[in-house]
Amino acid sequence: MHNFFNLFSVVVFLPLEIMFGFLEKTGEYLAGLMLGGDSMSMKGFNFIKPLVKPPVEMLQNAFSGIGLSETIAGIVLIVLGIAMIFFVITYIGKLFRVLMVGRAKEILHGAVGRGPLSGIFSGTAITVLVQSSSTTTSLVVPLAGSGVFSLKQVYPFTLGANIGTCITALLAATAISGANAVFALQVALVHLPYNMLGVIVIYGLPFLRVIPMHAAEGLAALAVRRKLYVALYVGLVFFLVPAVLIWVSQSVGW
Repeated sequence: MHNFFNLFSVVVFLPLEIMFGFLEKTGEYLAGLMLGGDSMSMKGFNFIKPLVKPPVEMLQNAFSGIGLSETIAGIVLIVLGIAMIFFVITYIGKLFRVLMVGRAKEILHGAVGRGPLSGIFSGTAITVLVQSSSTTTSLVVPLAGSGVFSLKQVYPFTLGANIGTCITALLAATAISGANAVFALQVALVHLPYNMLGVIVIYGLPFLRVIPMHAAEGLAALAVRRKLYVALYVGLVFFLVPAVLIWVSQSVGW
């Protein structure tokens, strides 16, 4: 659902941006207002990176010790990382089935499942802390899978993750000084209103709100019967379509 919402946002706003450039103009205007403020940096705020850096370095050293090239070692790390994601999500799902009872379930439902505004705020706050919308969304996957939350309850939480993930780029951009500072801020500030507009327009209008949900339910129903549909979807959306669009844009000189 998170992915379908983001794809739908692109379908809605990209043509408007090409025609009117409203996001570019908004980012440029806001960047001009922010220039001259004190520099802030996210370097010391990122507590996820220090946690994962030691095991990654340990694996890199181990691969170097057995003579693997840097490219092969990188591929192995990617495969291990993906495998770990599947393992952890599956294991967390089993734990949540046991732990999400009584007071713990009430607190979680109060933060995420109380209503749209509560869900959006919770998703934003958690994503600001972990600095990754993918991490935040992955937290609710086992919750939905174990029946703790419904798709409708999780929906606003994933939208909050979209908004929260903009904060990292915004604060990182403010640490850049010199002639390119305005461009760094502009890129970060285009990201923020784009995601906020997506929430306001697509989630705010009931007839648009249901489209990502129905698309997600349809693909999930197919995937339950055959996992090949998921592989086809990933290959189409993340590889084939981008490659075709890049080729077309280069051919027509966009």
